[in-house]
Order: sequence, then structure tokens, then C-alpha cells
Amino acid sequence: MNQIYRLLLIIGFMTGLIITTGCTSNAANEPGTDQDADTSILAIPDLTAVTQSGAKLQVVATTSIIGDVVANVGGDAIELTVLMAPGQDPHSYQPGAAELTAVARANVIFVNGWNLEEGLLDDLEAIGENTPIIPISANITPLTLNAEEEGDHDDEADHDHTGADPHVWFSIQNVEQWTKNVSDVLSTLDPDNATIYANNAAQYLTALAELEQYTNSQLAAIPAEQRVLVTNHDALGYFAHDYDFTILGTVIPGRSTLAEPAAADLTALISVMQAKNVCTIFTESSVSDTLANTVATELDTCDTVQVLPLYTGALGSAGSGADTYIDMFRSNVDTIVTGLVR
Repeated sequence: MNQIYRLLLIIGFMTGLIITTGCTSNAANEPGTDQDADTSILAIPDLTAVTQSGAKLQVVATTSIIGDVVANVGGDAIELTVLMAPGQDPHSYQPGAAELTAVARANVIFVNGWNLEEGLLDDLEAIGENTPIIPISANITPLTLNAEEEGDHDDEADHDHTGADPHVWFSIQNVEQWTKNVSDVLSTLDPDNATIYANNAAQYLTALAELEQYTNSQLAAIPAEQRVLVTNHDALGYFAHDYDFTILGTVIPGRSTLAEPAAADLTALISVMQAKNVCTIFTESSVSDTLANTVATELDTCDTVQVLPLYTGALGSAGSGADTYIDMFRSNVDTIVTGLVR
């Protein structure tokens, strides 16, 4: 375990530097406060049509995944700015001047809704105070990250991090609701193009239904007893819920990639993986896999350990095979099948 302790000492030192030199923020919007623990169903605020004078609706989406869904519904009828580039971790993103300018001129801003974009929300509220901020996850019943309540995690390697799980896009059904929400919002703000939005949404819903069929077909190759996931952070709760997987544990505790594991957390994870003979760790394309690889080196009961990256918080770059939501989801399904079918 010496590698783990050395690595955590380095991480702890760097975290101390960040805390010492960083700026303070409103505690009401920080992870771990009561606002984060809210698991109520989100609602779309009251909206009125925007007077455009022939110009396209100016739309901002925070993450690349949200942006892809909005683009599929809005099409050429909107002018869309996506703040986060492919591969950008939404938990750690900080906006630049160009992104804040786009926010300032927007007619509408789509956000996740459950504080996924931790470093961005205060800026959105300050600059876009007269612009509707739409929780794209409205009308979705969230899962909670309290493991004892949900029962999705193995008690032996668990962390108690309560609150709504913001990673709703790992349920295709939730993205179907996203699609309907975007269509409703754009149609209300821009009624002249409501038919376009409705038709685009219908086409995208058909594509999502086909994705669901593909997913079920591919996952059928994984026996029930092998549907066990160890992930980099707690991002696959909705996927596990929809497709009957168990999340045995995570390298980083909780819903945010900004959390810092203790040595005891990693030791417990290694122990439960060895006890359950789990030899695959799923990491993330947008987050460092250093800790996951360190854990992998300690799994001496495994003949072979696989550390396989998934696309979690962001789409892949152009040409990656994961540069749309549908392609990203298919890629993740294929990787999970590769990692778990023995």
C-alpha cells in the first residue's frame, strides 16, 4: 500500500496549496451544503416568448452532453454556444471571458440542474440574472447518492455522500425527458419555430429508442453475477439502476471528481475487489486515472487487471467515436461489455 500513501500525500499537499491561495465563495452554492442535498424534482420556470426581430434564438448549454441534445432539438433554428469543450470535466470547469460573454447575450441557458457545474453556477446567476436558467433535468426523479437509502452499492466499500445524483444522462429515459424539456422551452421562447423543434425532438426520440434497443442487446452478454462495476467516481448510478448492475465501489468518493479519497477508502476498495474477485476498474476520459492505476497495482488476487476509460462527464473529441451523446453511450456500453464478459 506504500504507493497509495505516497500518492495521497502529494494530492493532499497540492489540495492545501489550492485552498490556501483560492478565493472564497458563497457557501450556499458549495458542494456538501444543504442545497446539494436537495433531491426534489426540478421544475422549468415560467417563460414568455422572446422578441427576436428575425434573429435566431441565442442559446447557451453548459456541458458538451447537454449541448448535443439541445443541438439535436434546436437544429439550424437556434444559435447555440456550448461552454465546455469535449473532454472537459464539468465538476472542475471554470469559464473564461469568451464564455461569460456568450452567457451575457443569451436568451436562455440550459444547465444540469443539480449543481453538476460546480465552478460555473455563481457566474451564470450573476451575469445572466435576467436570462432564464433552465434545469434540463426538470421532471426527472433523481437518484440519491446516499448508499444506505439506495442500496445500489456494496456496504463494504461505501461512502455516505448524500444528495441528488446529477449524472442523469446515464439513463436513456432521462435523456428522452431532456429532449422533451428542450423542445418545450424552445417552443415557448420561439413559437414561430415550434413545429421545427417538435419535429426535431421526435426524430431524436426515435434515435434514443434505437439506442435503448442496442444497449439491451449488447448487455445481454453479461451474466447477472458479473454485472458489477468499480468506477473512478460515482457517475454510473443511473446506468446501474436501469440495467441491473451493482456498483461495488469508487476510487474517488461521492458524486464529484473534486473529492479527495483517504487511504482508508482505497484500502477498503482494494479489499472488497479482492474478496469479490473484481478485476476491472472503469475510469473516465476527462479525469486523471492515476489513483485507479495505483489501486490496480495492489490487486494481487487478479491474474489480469483491466483499467478501461469511459466517457462520463463530457463527449469525446471529433473522430473519437464518442462525439455525440448516442455515440458516447454506445461506446461506453461496448467498453463495459469488453471489461466484464469473461
